[in-house]
Amino acid sequence: MNRNYICAIAVLSGTIIGAGLFAVPLVVSKAGLVPFLLFLPFLAVVQFFLHTIYAEIILSSEQRHRLAGYVGVYCGSRAKNWALLFSIIGKHGAILAYIILGGSFLYALLNPVFGGSLFFYTVILYLIQSVIVFFGLRLIAGVELALSTALVILVLLIAFKSYPYFDLGNFALVNKDSIFLPYGPIFFAVGGQVAIPEICRMLRAEKEKIRGVIAWGTFIPAVFVFIFVLVVVGVTGNNTTSDALVGLQGYFDNGIIIFALIFGLLTVITSFLINSQSLREVYWWDIRINNNLSWLLACGTPFLLYLLGVSDLTKVIGLTGSVIGGVFGVILILLLLKVKNVRSKSPVINNKLRLPLVAVLCLVFFFGLFYELWHFFY
Repeated sequence: MNRNYICAIAVLSGTIIGAGLFAVPLVVSKAGLVPFLLFLPFLAVVQFFLHTIYAEIILSSEQRHRLAGYVGVYCGSRAKNWALLFSIIGKHGAILAYIILGGSFLYALLNPVFGGSLFFYTVILYLIQSVIVFFGLRLIAGVELALSTALVILVLLIAFKSYPYFDLGNFALVNKDSIFLPYGPIFFAVGGQVAIPEICRMLRAEKEKIRGVIAWGTFIPAVFVFIFVLVVVGVTGNNTTSDALVGLQGYFDNGIIIFALIFGLLTVITSFLINSQSLREVYWWDIRINNNLSWLLACGTPFLLYLLGVSDLTKVIGLTGSVIGGVFGVILILLLLKVKNVRSKSPVINNKLRLPLVAVLCLVFFFGLFYELWHFFY
C-alpha cells in the first residue's frame, strides 16, 4: 500500500464516520441486537455497491460533475432537477441533524458550568456556524479527517474502559414493534457518496486501486459502528440517549467523556460547515439563486424546521438516511444502466447489474423510505 492509497482510504473513512454514528445506539437499544447484526453488514455491503456504482459513473465520463450533474448529462434537464431536489432535501436533513446533535453536545459540556437550556446552546452554536458559512470560511478536508481520527481513538479508549460496566443483558434480542427502526440511521452512518469524486480524483493515475479503497473505506467505518454500538448499548442499555455520549457520563471518568464530547462537537461542527457551504453552492451555482439568499436557504431552512419542533435526532437521521440512501440508490442504479448503454469503453470498475439484483435493491430502498416516512410522521 502506497501513501496515496492509504490517504484515499482515510478520506472515505473520515467522511463516513460522523453524526450518523451517534444515532445508531438508541435505535439498536429499541430494536434489539438481532436486527442490528442483520442490518449493519447488509447495508454496509449495499453502500459499498452504491459507492462503486458512483465511481463507475465518474470513471465513464470525461467531464467532472456531482451526481445531479451526471444525471443532467445522461438523462436530461428534467431528471437533473429531480436529482437536485432530492439532493437538497437530503442535505437539509443532514444539516438539521448536525444542529440537533451539536446543540446536545454543547449543552452537555457547558450546562454544568454555566447553566442554561438545551435550546439556548443549540441556537448559539447554530448562529456561530451560520456566520462562518456566510463569510465563506472553508475548512480543509484534513481537519475533518483529523477530528474523525481523534474521535475513533477516544471511542476505542471508551471501549477499553467499558469492560467493568459492560453487560450483554442490556441488549434485547429483538423487538418486533421496532424491528426496522435501525434501517435509516445505519444507512446514514455507513454512507459516504460525497467522498467518491474525491477518491476518483486522488487515484486518477491508479484507477485500478479505486475498488479496493472503496472496500476498505466503507467497511472500516462499519466495523467501528459495530464496536461503538456494542460499547454504548452494552453499558447504558435502556438508558441509551439519542446522542449516545451523554448517556455514558455516569459510567466513565469525567475527563474521558469531556474529551469525547469536545471531539464529537468539533466533528459535528465541521460537518455542518462543509455541508452548509456545499448546499449554498448548489443553490448559488446550480439553481442560480443570489449568493446571500442561497446562504439563507441553506442555513435557515433546517433551523426553521428545528424551531417548528423537528428535533428528534433519531427520526431526522432515519428519514435523511432513507432519502439519501434509498432515493440516491435508485438514481445511481438507473443512471448506471443509462451510462452503460452510451459509453464507448468500460472503465476499470464494471459492476454487473442483473435485473433480479436491481429489482431487490429498489424494493428495499422504497420500503425503507416509506417505513421511515411513516415512522417520522406517525
